[in-house]
Amino acid sequence: MIFGKRGKGVKPSEDAIAAFWAWWAATGRARAEQAIAGNDWNSGLVDELGDRVSAVAPGLAWEFASGAPRSQHLLVMSADGNRELRATAERWLRAAPDADETFSFASSRQASPGALDHRLGIAGQDVELSGLRFAAEVDENAAQIDVTVWHPAFGGLDEQARVQVAFLALDWLLGEDSVEIWIRGIDTTAVAGPALTGGELLTAVQALEPRWAMLGGERAGRPLVATIRVPLRAARWPAADTHVRLDVPYRTANPGGLPAGDSLEALHGLEDRMMAYADGPVLVAQEACDGVRTYHLYADRQPAIDALAPIVQSWPEGKVRTTVTHDPGWAGVQHLIP
Repeated sequence: MIFGKRGKGVKPSEDAIAAFWAWWAATGRARAEQAIAGNDWNSGLVDELGDRVSAVAPGLAWEFASGAPRSQHLLVMSADGNRELRATAERWLRAAPDADETFSFASSRQASPGALDHRLGIAGQDVELSGLRFAAEVDENAAQIDVTVWHPAFGGLDEQARVQVAFLALDWLLGEDSVEIWIRGIDTTAVAGPALTGGELLTAVQALEPRWAMLGGERAGRPLVATIRVPLRAARWPAADTHVRLDVPYRTANPGGLPAGDSLEALHGLEDRMMAYADGPVLVAQEACDGVRTYHLYADRQPAIDALAPIVQSWPEGKVRTTVTHDPGWAGVQHLIP
């Protein structure tokens, strides 16, 4: 059995995260309070904070927002749509100090539906966000929605500006993580037709429920059956950036090579043992083909991975091959996303 062998990839800098919070405690917080209270950002704080965020990982974004109802202010470090950085932002948050009446912290932009009652200045136009309307096409199998966004002002905006309005509006309406999890596609149109208000779109999203889905296909001419968690999105488990792949052979198969009889029962028992480890890797998908069932799990720390070792070592029907890869973008399961 191969266990603990890592693929290519670089873990986020724990030292840079620790350095950020040490700076925040020493001078950053006090300077941020002064800048916000006086609306004075000329002290160099913006550049310094940006440099420290970039030291954690280039490409991360940051912003201050209202922390209501928990705190006066919220400091957000966001992956800004880059799923490769979402786990890094989450680790930054896990290292944060406790929230208090003045500051709280978040690793993604939070929902602020009231923002759609305001006006957004873009490309020389003032867009009344209350005029936004949405069309939603729900894919029950994938538990996701394709959204089209329209506004009367879109006829006078180019595509880039329309897309910017759409993404900002959906982030404010749903929150950054909810957009990543539940919204599969985002389009804009300058033609009237979409009729859902923001509140109605929000209701449609809240009606979606995660579940398991079954897929079928072929691999090298042999039947393949897979089951996956849908939506199969990394943002559901934001710190889980390590892919654990278990290739488990089985002895009893049907004529198509899929598990049957005692082997099928034994595989169910193996799955139960993996999923019973409440603080371990999350099982997100499995696929069976030609005498091998492949399990795809994601973990957020090495001890969680190590806990799988005695489980797979006890498998009686052959040698389990375990491959562990740093995979913040979840490339290891992209072939299973419908």
